[in-house]
Amino acid sequence: MSSDLDQRLAVMLDAHAGADVDPAPIVAQAVLRGRHLRRRRRGLVSSCVAAACAVVAAVFMVVPLGQTARQTALLLPASPNQPGAAERPDLVGTDPAVVHFTADNLVSGARYATWTTGRGVESVEFQGGTGPARFVLAGSAATLDGVRQTLSSSGRPRPPADVRVGERPGTAWMDPAPSGGPGLWFVRWQPVDGLWARLEIHADDRDEAVGAAGRVRFDGARRCAVPFRLQSLPAGARLLECSVQLSLDRSDPFSEGSLVVGDPSGRWLTVRAQRPAVPVGTEAGELTAGPYRVRRQGSDALEMWVKPCQVELFLDGWGHGYTEPDGLSVLGGYRPAATIADPGTW
Repeated sequence: MSSDLDQRLAVMLDAHAGADVDPAPIVAQAVLRGRHLRRRRRGLVSSCVAAACAVVAAVFMVVPLGQTARQTALLLPASPNQPGAAERPDLVGTDPAVVHFTADNLVSGARYATWTTGRGVESVEFQGGTGPARFVLAGSAATLDGVRQTLSSSGRPRPPADVRVGERPGTAWMDPAPSGGPGLWFVRWQPVDGLWARLEIHADDRDEAVGAAGRVRFDGARRCAVPFRLQSLPAGARLLECSVQLSLDRSDPFSEGSLVVGDPSGRWLTVRAQRPAVPVGTEAGELTAGPYRVRRQGSDALEMWVKPCQVELFLDGWGHGYTEPDGLSVLGGYRPAATIADPGTW
């Protein structure tokens, strides 16, 4: 019994001192007070339960949001005004700023994804749960066949078998892994008339590989974006290809990105920016390109440091025909994005 109730009883008893005590009002007051206390306890219990439910609900709301943010970190910015490959198959590989397919469910759970578009091909290569995988989309069978395999296998592919990816016919075959484990499966099909696609993926069996191929969609587009611009190009040159790697290995998704520029005569060069694990190349170079100091990497590449990225320009190997003065002019027009953390602003 509470001290407040003790005091009330004491006052009532004192008022009746020396007289016969009528217990009825005392009992009535005690019962009334007990009811009040019970209602108060029920209210407190209800409040605690409600608070606990709110905390649980908050947890269930926050965790999926965190997971979603992690999954979408590997996706390119949306390009809602651009058609997907199903609507405009003729555009695939022709615009180095647009990827005409989406692969959200395919790259879900991956650690990194490299998106590339231009020069007749669009692709995504990613590190999945069973190993690296790559999807390639091209506007002709010859162009697709010209894209070299980059994933390791034994080089002893088994005969292909007919399959269906969704409602579309295709073929699938397996090349055993060189050291055991899941083999490298190839699934080749025409997702729409006029387009050819190939998925290379490590899988336990054909059904798993074909099921993965079915997770690519062709009814939407995304924007290939890198956190820099090239404002000074050689005469007659234009953007030919865009490539960007997004990763979950750091707090923001950018790992590296490159732009290829070239002209109708066949000359081309590549500019690549990357986030090295350890800053390198920060020392001033012997050459000048606009506001930057540049140094040579042998005879076929130039390098400069524009925080937080190491920037390289390749004249040979990943380029052909352009000269060092051409490269310095291009680097002089290098302009980093205001923020490297948000691909939507690139």
